Amino acid sequence: MFKLASIRDIAREAGVSPGTVSRVLNDDKTLSVSPKTRNRILTITEQLKYHKVERKNKRIQIITYASKEREMTDPYYREIRLAIEKEIKRLNLSLKRTLRIDGTNKLENISQIEKAGAIIVIGKFSSDTLQTLHGYNNNMVVINNPETPKNIDAVYSDLGDAMYQLLEKVKAQNVTQVTYVGGVKTTRDLTGTPTFCNNDPRYMSYQQWCRHHDITEDAYIVGWDKEHGQQVIKDLVKQSNLPEVLIAGNDMLAIGMMQQLSAEKISVPEQVQLISFNDLDILQYVSPSVSSVHIAIDEFGRSAVKMAEERIHNIRSVAHHIVVEAQLIERETFHA
Repeated sequence: MFKLASIRDIAREAGVSPGTVSRVLNDDKTLSVSPKTRNRILTITEQLKYHKVERKNKRIQIITYASKEREMTDPYYREIRLAIEKEIKRLNLSLKRTLRIDGTNKLENISQIEKAGAIIVIGKFSSDTLQTLHGYNNNMVVINNPETPKNIDAVYSDLGDAMYQLLEKVKAQNVTQVTYVGGVKTTRDLTGTPTFCNNDPRYMSYQQWCRHHDITEDAYIVGWDKEHGQQVIKDLVKQSNLPEVLIAGNDMLAIGMMQQLSAEKISVPEQVQLISFNDLDILQYVSPSVSSVHIAIDEFGRSAVKMAEERIHNIRSVAHHIVVEAQLIERETFHA
């Protein structure tokens, strides 16, 4: 039976160590070896018809636009990152250090992402930024950005459609007083510099629904933090303008709203109903339990890592966009 030559075979013929052979074949510039020895190793390698086995780089690098501080105040992006890390560990892949493009930590050496087997990008970066990153490493998957260019793999939920379906369930209860609370959409460029735009899909879908049903719009576009939710409730109470249903664009807003409603002695759901978006684990500490549109973060992680692995192993070359359904989880604060 024909036996393929190994590094040990070459080392034995050349009278050097296997480590020296390996370093010569990998063109290690730090190796101190005479030109004669180097040439002898290369000649024997050719004579023995040695073929180097290319090892697949299975290291995945996460790039996120959420700072560590942001991950603390709003766990949404932290949970996405942890879902990716969990799946990488399950598949016995390896993880490079997470890069943050958040406006404070610029990506000074962008070329380092070339060395990753694949990169997974979290957050709403501009299309130009995504194309630039893709130019450095085309084994790339983007999470949570429906505006990802079609030539780049992506996984996300259609929050606009989820909002419209939710509002239709609300209307089925003969409810017409619906207030939406949210923030603006933020996209970042390669330096982390933010661009703000008032076209978040949840808000745009709310506006469309109001127009379609000839319902007066009542929206507070104030921000995404708990404190913003608290302030909106204070304003509504002061104006004696409490609606039948409150919809919070994320869970942190909902938590702030619940805290302030409790402080104002307003009972939920008896006096006002409340619905949130994201359905993070942190909601389990809120009472009464909050109904929320569930974003399947674990599925984001599984799908993104699977697509990254497919790219690493050259299983496919055509980009896929996976849309993960977002479903309302009914709890105490709202029942359809």
